Amino acid sequence: MNTSQSNEHSSANIYEQIPTSHYLQNSRRGPYYTGDYKIGLNFYSFSHNLNSWMKGSTEGAPPIDTMEVIRFAKEAGFDAVDITSYYIPGYDNVTMPTKSDEEIYAYARSIKQLCSELGIAISGTGVKNDFADPSAERRALDVKRTKYWIDVAAEMGAPVMRVFNGAVPKDIESSDWETIARERIVPALRECAEYGASKGVVVGMQNHGDMVCTADQVIRILQWVDHPNIGLINDTGFFKTFRSQSGLGYSWYDDIEAVLPYTVNFQVKRKPAGADTDVLIDLEELFTRLRYSNYRGYIPLETLWVNGDANHPKDLSEPPFEQVRDFLNKIKAASESTKTKVQASTDSSAS
Repeated sequence: MNTSQSNEHSSANIYEQIPTSHYLQNSRRGPYYTGDYKIGLNFYSFSHNLNSWMKGSTEGAPPIDTMEVIRFAKEAGFDAVDITSYYIPGYDNVTMPTKSDEEIYAYARSIKQLCSELGIAISGTGVKNDFADPSAERRALDVKRTKYWIDVAAEMGAPVMRVFNGAVPKDIESSDWETIARERIVPALRECAEYGASKGVVVGMQNHGDMVCTADQVIRILQWVDHPNIGLINDTGFFKTFRSQSGLGYSWYDDIEAVLPYTVNFQVKRKPAGADTDVLIDLEELFTRLRYSNYRGYIPLETLWVNGDANHPKDLSEPPFEQVRDFLNKIKAASESTKTKVQASTDSSAS
């Protein structure tokens, strides 16, 4: 057995994927939706610029603050904003907040007030966490942090708190995917979902190319959590074979469709196989499949850049307003054009 065969054998022992086709057997039984969708802006689209502001730095990308992004979103024609908690002063990825509750809550209220004044909705927020970490102490801290930011989400008026499952831990080689998911991720998600329910905030688990890469993994974990206050953040840029480097060659659209019954929010990305790849998302394919589902929530877009990309924010003289507008316009066009897709094909066949 050569090295590649050995690695494949090892991965199969760690996680055996139930084919996505299994989960698509009962799909597309409802009517084709011909209405409008509300399109949102995920704040991570301006991550380089917002990080410059948060760090008080003029190096790298030109800075922009949270309130400016909200105003841009309204002016550009977005229906909603997904205000990632990273861009609330006092947030930290690995510790409890670095500012007082009073300061953080006041900022959250100011976000809510500005959105109300402008007439733009808040579709959600999110934190960074790792519920797969081998350290029980680390996982407990991340649950505590998530609960804190659920409180802030409630103060801000964000209906959904986005969380991750966690990076693939090194000790998975001596265990398996299901054991780690059931023993570490599931209890943490259930605790957050229960707490979120008490605050009126839904917990959205995001597939992020980490411990959750496939529709099968999404559905299994959500079924194991078994709580009415949790669903999926359907990330169109991270469906792939478990532990693979990218999603090239993977049937992303099948996975996106298979998990639509569990979806509570979206992250629509330009590149379905990953930010480091060149394949662009087929938005008409996405919206056609979406219209066969019962999903009627917000559809936030998220633009990402990696080093070497044209129009990388660090190479621009202002934040990437035009690039974000361009993606918004493409999404709106696809949403509009797919409204009549079924009727048009029916009409042509009848003539």
